[in-house]
Amino acid sequence: MDEKIAHYRSLRMRITDQLTLDGLALLIEQYEAEKRKLHPEPKE
Repeated sequence: MDEKIAHYRSLRMRITDQLTLDGLALLIEQYEAEKRKLHPEPKE
């Protein structure tokens, strides 16, 4: 999952189309939310 997030972030740096950038941002948010759900941070 970290690899996908890193891949989409690297794509964002090379793309100028705003619609594509918005889609990539949404994908990154979704993967980060899924990652937090699968691996919640420990509560202190």
